Amino acid sequence: MNALLCFPRTKAPPAPIQAGLFLFSSELIARNHRAEVQEHVCVRREADENLAFNAPTEPYPASGTDSSGNPAIGLGGIELKYPLSCWPEMMIPARNGAQCTDRKNLGVGYSEEKNVTLATLVTKALSKDSTYVFGRFHSIRIAYSAARRAAEYFQPPQWRAGTWSFPTLFPAADVPEIVKSIRKEAVFVGLNLPAYVVEEIKEFALRQPLHAIYDPNGPTFRYSDVSDGTAADGRRMPVGGVSNPERCPAVQRLIDDPVLRSIVREYFGHEPRKIIALLHWSFGSPMDDEERRHLKHIVIDYHYDVDGYNLLYASFYITDTDRYSGAHVMMKRSHNRKPLRMLIGSVRASVDAVYKYFGKENEIIIEGPAGTGFVQDTSCYHRASPPTRGDRLMLAIRFIN
Repeated sequence: MNALLCFPRTKAPPAPIQAGLFLFSSELIARNHRAEVQEHVCVRREADENLAFNAPTEPYPASGTDSSGNPAIGLGGIELKYPLSCWPEMMIPARNGAQCTDRKNLGVGYSEEKNVTLATLVTKALSKDSTYVFGRFHSIRIAYSAARRAAEYFQPPQWRAGTWSFPTLFPAADVPEIVKSIRKEAVFVGLNLPAYVVEEIKEFALRQPLHAIYDPNGPTFRYSDVSDGTAADGRRMPVGGVSNPERCPAVQRLIDDPVLRSIVREYFGHEPRKIIALLHWSFGSPMDDEERRHLKHIVIDYHYDVDGYNLLYASFYITDTDRYSGAHVMMKRSHNRKPLRMLIGSVRASVDAVYKYFGKENEIIIEGPAGTGFVQDTSCYHRASPPTRGDRLMLAIRFIN
Protein backbone atom coordinates (compact mmCIF):
# COMPACT_ATOMS: atom_id res chain seq x y z
CA MET A 1 0.00 0.00 0.00
CA ASN A 2 2.85 2.40 0.82
CA ALA A 3 4.04 2.13 -2.78
CA LEU A 4 0.95 4.06 -3.82
CA LEU A 5 2.43 7.13 -2.15
CA CYS A 6 5.35 7.19 -4.59
CA PHE A 7 3.35 8.30 -7.61
CA PRO A 8 3.56 12.04 -8.38
CA ARG A 9 0.33 13.92 -7.87
CA THR A 10 0.29 15.00 -11.52
CA LYS A 11 0.48 11.48 -12.92
CA ALA A 12 -1.93 8.60 -12.68
CA PRO A 13 -0.63 5.23 -11.43
CA PRO A 14 0.14 2.64 -14.12
CA ALA A 15 -2.86 0.79 -15.56
CA PRO A 16 -2.29 -2.48 -13.62
CA ILE A 17 -2.14 -0.55 -10.36
CA GLN A 18 -5.30 1.37 -11.25
CA ALA A 19 -7.05 -1.89 -12.01
CA GLY A 20 -5.92 -3.34 -8.71
CA LEU A 21 -7.11 -0.27 -6.82
CA PHE A 22 -10.43 -0.44 -8.63
CA LEU A 23 -10.97 -4.06 -7.65
CA PHE A 24 -9.81 -3.40 -4.11
CA SER A 25 -12.24 -0.49 -3.75
CA SER A 26 -15.04 -2.58 -5.22
CA GLU A 27 -14.42 -5.15 -2.52
CA LEU A 28 -14.50 -2.41 0.13
CA ILE A 29 -17.85 -1.22 -1.21
CA ALA A 30 -19.26 -4.73 -1.23
CA ARG A 31 -17.93 -5.35 2.26
CA ASN A 32 -19.53 -2.18 3.62
CA HIS A 33 -22.77 -2.94 1.82
CA ARG A 34 -23.00 -6.42 3.34
CA ALA A 35 -22.37 -4.99 6.80
CA GLU A 36 -25.06 -2.30 6.38
CA VAL A 37 -27.76 -4.19 4.48
CA GLN A 38 -29.93 -4.76 7.55
CA GLU A 39 -29.63 -1.11 8.54
CA HIS A 40 -30.67 -0.03 5.05
CA VAL A 41 -33.77 -2.22 5.21
CA CYS A 42 -34.72 -0.82 8.61
CA VAL A 43 -34.20 2.77 7.50
CA ARG A 44 -36.30 2.32 4.36
CA ARG A 45 -39.05 0.62 6.36
CA GLU A 46 -39.03 3.55 8.77
CA ALA A 47 -39.16 5.90 5.79
CA ASP A 48 -42.30 4.23 4.46
CA GLU A 49 -43.93 4.53 7.86
CA ASN A 50 -42.95 8.16 8.37
CA LEU A 51 -42.69 9.92 5.03
CA ALA A 52 -41.63 13.27 6.43
CA PHE A 53 -38.77 12.03 8.68
CA ASN A 54 -39.96 14.59 11.22
CA ALA A 55 -38.98 17.36 8.80
CA PRO A 56 -41.75 19.99 8.45
CA THR A 57 -42.99 20.25 4.87
CA GLU A 58 -45.54 23.07 5.07
CA PRO A 59 -43.18 25.88 3.94
CA TYR A 60 -42.19 23.97 0.80
CA PRO A 61 -45.13 21.77 -0.22
CA ALA A 62 -44.92 19.37 -3.15
CA SER A 63 -47.78 17.49 -4.69
CA GLY A 64 -48.99 15.71 -7.79
CA THR A 65 -47.64 12.69 -9.64
CA ASP A 66 -44.80 11.92 -11.99
CA SER A 67 -45.09 10.74 -15.58
CA SER A 68 -45.54 7.13 -14.39
CA GLY A 69 -48.34 7.94 -11.99
CA ASN A 70 -46.22 7.65 -8.84
CA PRO A 71 -47.00 10.22 -6.14
CA ALA A 72 -44.52 13.10 -5.88
CA ILE A 73 -43.91 13.13 -2.14
CA GLY A 74 -43.06 16.36 -0.29
CA LEU A 75 -39.95 16.06 1.88
CA GLY A 76 -38.68 19.28 3.38
CA GLY A 77 -39.09 21.04 0.03
CA ILE A 78 -38.11 18.20 -2.34
CA GLU A 79 -40.47 16.83 -4.93
CA LEU A 80 -39.51 13.20 -5.31
CA LYS A 81 -40.12 11.52 -8.64
CA TYR A 82 -39.82 7.94 -7.35
CA PRO A 83 -41.76 6.02 -4.69
CA LEU A 84 -40.04 6.54 -1.35
CA SER A 85 -39.76 2.80 -0.74
CA CYS A 86 -37.42 2.59 -3.75
CA TRP A 87 -34.94 5.12 -2.36
CA PRO A 88 -31.51 3.88 -1.35
CA GLU A 89 -30.31 4.78 2.11
CA MET A 90 -27.88 7.27 0.58
CA MET A 91 -30.74 9.61 -0.30
CA ILE A 92 -32.41 9.72 3.13
CA PRO A 93 -31.49 13.10 4.65
CA ALA A 94 -29.75 13.23 8.01
CA ARG A 95 -31.37 10.11 9.40
CA ASN A 96 -28.05 8.50 10.31
CA GLY A 97 -27.21 9.02 13.93
CA ALA A 98 -28.58 12.50 14.59
CA GLN A 99 -28.87 11.59 18.30
CA CYS A 100 -26.12 8.97 18.30
CA THR A 101 -23.63 9.29 21.12
CA ASP A 102 -20.75 8.25 18.88
CA ARG A 103 -18.14 11.03 18.79
CA LYS A 104 -18.35 11.22 14.98
CA ASN A 105 -21.89 12.56 15.27
CA LEU A 106 -20.99 15.07 17.96
CA GLY A 107 -18.82 17.16 15.69
CA VAL A 108 -15.57 15.21 15.99
CA GLY A 109 -14.60 13.49 12.78
CA TYR A 110 -11.51 11.68 13.94
CA SER A 111 -10.21 9.34 16.63
CA GLU A 112 -9.10 10.63 20.01
CA GLU A 113 -6.34 8.02 20.20
CA LYS A 114 -3.04 9.75 20.89
CA ASN A 115 -0.64 6.90 20.18
CA VAL A 116 -1.72 5.48 16.86
CA THR A 117 0.78 3.03 15.40
CA LEU A 118 0.92 0.78 12.36
CA ALA A 119 -0.27 -2.03 14.62
CA THR A 120 -3.33 0.08 15.51
CA LEU A 121 -4.20 0.48 11.82
CA VAL A 122 -3.79 -3.25 11.15
CA THR A 123 -6.02 -4.06 14.12
CA LYS A 124 -8.71 -1.67 12.90
CA ALA A 125 -8.51 -3.06 9.37
CA LEU A 126 -8.99 -6.60 10.70
CA SER A 127 -11.91 -5.41 12.82
CA LYS A 128 -13.67 -4.12 9.68
CA ASP A 129 -13.02 -0.43 10.49
CA SER A 130 -11.75 -0.03 6.94
CA THR A 131 -12.48 3.67 6.47
CA TYR A 132 -10.27 4.61 9.42
CA VAL A 133 -7.36 2.85 7.75
CA PHE A 134 -7.83 3.15 4.00
CA GLY A 135 -9.68 6.50 3.91
CA ARG A 136 -6.34 8.19 4.62
CA PHE A 137 -4.86 7.38 1.22
CA HIS A 138 -5.63 9.66 -1.71
CA SER A 139 -5.13 6.94 -4.34
CA ILE A 140 -7.58 4.64 -2.58
CA ARG A 141 -10.16 7.43 -2.30
CA ILE A 142 -9.87 8.03 -6.06
CA ALA A 143 -10.26 4.32 -6.77
CA TYR A 144 -13.23 4.10 -4.42
CA SER A 145 -14.96 6.93 -6.27
CA ALA A 146 -14.36 5.19 -9.60
CA ALA A 147 -15.84 1.97 -8.26
CA ARG A 148 -18.89 3.80 -6.89
CA ARG A 149 -19.46 5.56 -10.21
CA ALA A 150 -19.36 2.22 -11.98
CA ALA A 151 -21.71 0.67 -9.42
CA GLU A 152 -24.25 3.50 -9.80
CA TYR A 153 -24.10 3.24 -13.58
CA PHE A 154 -25.50 -0.28 -13.39
CA GLN A 155 -28.17 0.51 -10.81
CA PRO A 156 -31.85 0.34 -11.82
CA PRO A 157 -33.21 3.83 -12.58
CA GLN A 158 -35.46 3.84 -9.51
CA TRP A 159 -32.37 3.63 -7.29
CA ARG A 160 -30.86 6.79 -8.68
CA ALA A 161 -31.34 10.33 -7.45
CA GLY A 162 -34.74 11.97 -7.59
CA THR A 163 -35.58 15.27 -9.29
CA TRP A 164 -35.27 18.46 -7.25
CA SER A 165 -38.16 20.83 -7.88
CA PHE A 166 -37.63 23.93 -5.71
CA PRO A 167 -35.34 26.93 -6.30
CA THR A 168 -31.82 26.88 -4.91
CA LEU A 169 -30.57 29.15 -2.13
CA PHE A 170 -27.45 29.74 -4.24
CA PRO A 171 -28.62 30.94 -7.68
CA ALA A 172 -25.28 32.60 -8.53
CA ALA A 173 -23.13 29.59 -7.65
CA ASP A 174 -20.81 28.27 -10.37
CA VAL A 175 -20.71 24.54 -9.58
CA PRO A 176 -17.76 23.61 -11.87
CA GLU A 177 -15.61 26.43 -10.44
CA ILE A 178 -16.53 25.49 -6.88
CA VAL A 179 -15.60 21.86 -7.48
CA LYS A 180 -12.37 22.94 -9.18
CA SER A 181 -11.43 25.05 -6.15
CA ILE A 182 -12.10 22.18 -3.73
CA ARG A 183 -10.02 19.77 -5.81
CA LYS A 184 -7.10 22.19 -5.88
CA GLU A 185 -7.25 23.95 -2.52
CA ALA A 186 -9.49 21.59 -0.46
CA VAL A 187 -11.98 24.43 0.07
CA PHE A 188 -14.30 26.91 -1.58
CA VAL A 189 -15.27 29.97 0.46
CA GLY A 190 -18.26 32.05 -0.59
CA LEU A 191 -21.31 29.77 -0.72
CA ASN A 192 -23.19 32.24 1.44
CA LEU A 193 -26.68 31.99 2.91
CA PRO A 194 -29.43 34.59 2.43
CA ALA A 195 -30.09 36.71 5.53
CA TYR A 196 -33.61 35.35 6.08
CA VAL A 197 -32.28 31.76 6.20
CA VAL A 198 -29.59 32.75 8.70
CA GLU A 199 -32.20 34.41 10.91
CA GLU A 200 -34.52 31.38 10.79
CA ILE A 201 -31.74 28.99 11.81
CA LYS A 202 -30.51 31.30 14.57
CA GLU A 203 -33.99 31.71 16.05
CA PHE A 204 -34.42 27.94 15.97
CA ALA A 205 -31.10 27.38 17.76
CA LEU A 206 -31.92 29.95 20.45
CA ARG A 207 -35.15 28.10 21.32
CA GLN A 208 -33.76 24.56 21.44
CA PRO A 209 -32.44 22.59 24.40
CA LEU A 210 -28.72 21.91 24.06
CA HIS A 211 -26.54 18.97 25.10
CA ALA A 212 -22.94 19.14 26.23
CA ILE A 213 -20.52 17.76 23.66
CA TYR A 214 -18.92 15.64 26.39
CA ASP A 215 -22.25 14.45 27.83
CA PRO A 216 -24.82 14.06 25.03
CA ASN A 217 -27.25 12.13 27.23
CA GLY A 218 -26.88 14.38 30.27
CA PRO A 219 -28.99 17.33 31.43
CA THR A 220 -29.92 19.78 28.71
CA PHE A 221 -29.65 23.54 28.93
CA ARG A 222 -30.46 26.65 26.88
CA TYR A 223 -28.15 29.10 25.19
CA SER A 224 -29.25 31.79 27.65
CA ASP A 225 -28.12 29.56 30.55
CA VAL A 226 -24.44 29.84 29.58
CA SER A 227 -22.24 32.72 30.67
CA ASP A 228 -18.49 32.89 30.11
CA GLY A 229 -18.36 29.20 29.25
CA THR A 230 -20.24 28.02 32.36
CA ALA A 231 -23.82 26.68 32.44
CA ALA A 232 -26.33 27.63 35.13
CA ASP A 233 -25.74 24.30 36.91
CA GLY A 234 -22.00 25.02 37.19
CA ARG A 235 -20.79 22.72 34.41
CA ARG A 236 -18.04 24.08 32.19
CA MET A 237 -19.37 24.24 28.67
CA PRO A 238 -17.11 24.64 25.61
CA VAL A 239 -19.73 23.49 23.08
CA GLY A 240 -23.49 22.87 23.13
CA GLY A 241 -25.22 20.90 20.39
CA VAL A 242 -28.77 20.94 19.01
CA SER A 243 -30.24 17.48 18.48
CA ASN A 244 -31.83 16.75 15.10
CA PRO A 245 -31.26 20.21 13.58
CA GLU A 246 -33.01 19.07 10.39
CA ARG A 247 -36.24 19.70 12.33
CA CYS A 248 -35.68 23.32 11.32
CA PRO A 249 -37.25 23.74 7.85
CA ALA A 250 -34.41 26.01 6.73
CA VAL A 251 -31.81 23.38 7.66
CA GLN A 252 -33.72 20.66 5.84
CA ARG A 253 -34.08 22.83 2.77
CA LEU A 254 -30.34 23.49 2.83
CA ILE A 255 -29.60 19.75 3.09
CA ASP A 256 -31.72 19.20 0.00
CA ASP A 257 -30.57 22.25 -1.95
CA PRO A 258 -30.03 21.28 -5.61
CA VAL A 259 -26.85 23.34 -6.03
CA LEU A 260 -25.26 21.97 -2.86
CA ARG A 261 -26.16 18.41 -3.85
CA SER A 262 -24.75 19.03 -7.33
CA ILE A 263 -21.46 20.17 -5.81
CA VAL A 264 -21.30 17.00 -3.74
CA ARG A 265 -22.10 14.73 -6.66
CA GLU A 266 -19.65 16.46 -9.00
CA TYR A 267 -16.89 16.24 -6.43
CA PHE A 268 -17.53 12.63 -5.41
CA GLY A 269 -18.62 11.42 -8.82
CA HIS A 270 -21.56 9.67 -7.13
CA GLU A 271 -24.22 10.19 -4.46
CA PRO A 272 -23.18 10.29 -0.78
CA ARG A 273 -24.11 7.34 1.41
CA LYS A 274 -24.62 9.35 4.58
CA ILE A 275 -25.70 12.90 5.41
CA ILE A 276 -25.38 14.32 8.92
CA ALA A 277 -26.41 17.81 10.03
CA LEU A 278 -24.73 19.43 13.05
CA LEU A 279 -25.76 22.70 14.69
CA HIS A 280 -23.42 23.73 17.52
CA TRP A 281 -22.91 26.71 19.78
CA SER A 282 -19.24 27.29 20.71
CA PHE A 283 -19.13 29.46 23.82
CA GLY A 284 -16.55 32.18 24.26
CA SER A 285 -14.58 31.90 27.49
CA PRO A 286 -11.04 32.19 28.92
CA MET A 287 -10.91 28.38 29.15
CA ASP A 288 -7.41 27.15 28.31
CA ASP A 289 -6.69 24.57 25.62
CA GLU A 290 -6.01 21.72 28.05
CA GLU A 291 -9.37 22.16 29.74
CA ARG A 292 -11.07 22.26 26.36
CA ARG A 293 -9.38 19.01 25.34
CA HIS A 294 -10.45 17.41 28.62
CA LEU A 295 -14.04 18.42 27.83
CA LYS A 296 -13.90 16.78 24.38
CA HIS A 297 -13.39 20.04 22.48
CA ILE A 298 -10.47 18.43 20.67
CA VAL A 299 -11.19 19.98 17.27
CA ILE A 300 -9.03 22.91 18.39
CA ASP A 301 -6.03 20.77 17.34
CA TYR A 302 -4.98 20.27 13.74
CA HIS A 303 -6.39 17.00 12.38
CA TYR A 304 -7.88 15.45 9.28
CA ASP A 305 -11.08 13.40 9.17
CA VAL A 306 -11.17 9.66 8.51
CA ASP A 307 -14.85 8.83 8.94
CA GLY A 308 -15.30 7.91 5.27
CA TYR A 309 -13.56 7.29 1.95
CA ASN A 310 -14.90 10.57 0.57
CA LEU A 311 -15.77 13.55 2.74
CA LEU A 312 -17.28 16.91 1.94
CA TYR A 313 -18.57 19.29 4.59
CA ALA A 314 -20.65 22.39 3.90
CA SER A 315 -20.32 24.79 6.83
CA PHE A 316 -22.16 28.03 7.50
CA TYR A 317 -21.57 30.68 10.15
CA ILE A 318 -24.93 31.65 11.66
CA THR A 319 -23.30 34.37 13.74
CA ASP A 320 -20.52 36.84 12.88
CA THR A 321 -17.28 34.89 13.29
CA ASP A 322 -13.62 35.88 13.53
CA ARG A 323 -10.42 34.34 14.91
CA TYR A 324 -11.48 35.30 18.45
CA SER A 325 -14.91 33.66 18.24
CA GLY A 326 -14.14 30.23 16.80
CA ALA A 327 -13.16 30.82 13.16
CA HIS A 328 -12.32 27.73 11.12
CA VAL A 329 -8.63 27.33 10.28
CA MET A 330 -7.22 25.02 7.61
CA MET A 331 -4.16 24.16 5.58
CA LYS A 332 -4.73 24.52 1.84
CA ARG A 333 -3.86 21.60 -0.44
CA SER A 334 -3.18 19.23 2.47
CA HIS A 335 -5.96 16.87 1.34
CA ASN A 336 -3.95 15.35 -1.51
CA ARG A 337 -0.44 15.11 -0.14
CA LYS A 338 0.72 14.00 3.27
CA PRO A 339 4.02 12.39 4.28
CA LEU A 340 3.91 8.73 5.19
CA ARG A 341 4.37 9.39 8.89
CA MET A 342 1.18 11.51 8.89
CA LEU A 343 -0.74 8.76 7.10
CA ILE A 344 0.16 5.82 9.31
CA GLY A 345 0.16 7.64 12.65
CA SER A 346 -2.40 9.73 14.48
CA VAL A 347 -4.65 11.97 12.40
CA ARG A 348 -3.79 14.76 14.83
CA ALA A 349 -0.70 16.90 14.38
CA SER A 350 0.92 19.82 16.13
CA VAL A 351 0.86 23.28 14.60
CA ASP A 352 4.64 23.13 14.20
CA ALA A 353 4.48 19.81 12.33
CA VAL A 354 1.78 21.08 9.97
CA TYR A 355 3.66 24.33 9.32
CA LYS A 356 6.91 22.47 8.72
CA TYR A 357 5.51 20.24 6.00
CA PHE A 358 2.85 22.39 4.32
CA GLY A 359 4.15 25.90 5.01
CA LYS A 360 2.56 28.52 7.23
CA GLU A 361 1.75 30.58 4.12
CA ASN A 362 -0.84 27.94 3.14
CA GLU A 363 -2.82 28.35 6.36
CA ILE A 364 -6.07 30.27 5.99
CA ILE A 365 -8.41 31.55 8.68
CA ILE A 366 -12.01 31.69 7.45
CA GLU A 367 -13.64 34.75 9.01
CA GLY A 368 -16.85 36.44 7.97
CA PRO A 369 -20.27 37.81 8.87
CA ALA A 370 -23.29 35.66 9.61
CA GLY A 371 -24.19 33.67 6.49
CA THR A 372 -20.60 33.04 5.38
CA GLY A 373 -20.42 29.54 3.92
CA PHE A 374 -17.62 27.27 2.75
CA VAL A 375 -17.39 23.76 1.34
CA GLN A 376 -14.38 21.71 2.35
CA ASP A 377 -12.81 18.32 1.76
CA THR A 378 -12.03 17.56 5.41
CA SER A 379 -9.32 15.07 4.59
CA CYS A 380 -7.20 18.23 4.72
CA TYR A 381 -5.67 19.43 7.99
CA HIS A 382 -8.05 21.78 9.77
CA ARG A 383 -9.02 22.97 13.24
CA ALA A 384 -11.30 25.38 15.09
CA SER A 385 -9.99 28.50 16.81
CA PRO A 386 -10.84 28.42 20.53
CA PRO A 387 -13.46 31.15 21.03
CA THR A 388 -12.31 33.65 23.65
CA ARG A 389 -14.23 36.87 22.98
CA GLY A 390 -17.55 35.76 21.54
CA ASP A 391 -19.89 32.85 20.88
CA ARG A 392 -20.18 31.10 17.54
CA LEU A 393 -23.16 29.27 16.06
CA MET A 394 -22.25 27.11 13.08
CA LEU A 395 -24.22 24.71 10.92
CA ALA A 396 -22.28 21.90 9.29
CA ILE A 397 -23.73 19.43 6.80
CA ARG A 398 -21.57 16.36 6.36
CA PHE A 399 -21.68 14.33 3.17
CA ILE A 400 -19.85 11.05 3.76
CA ASN A 401 -19.04 7.79 2.04
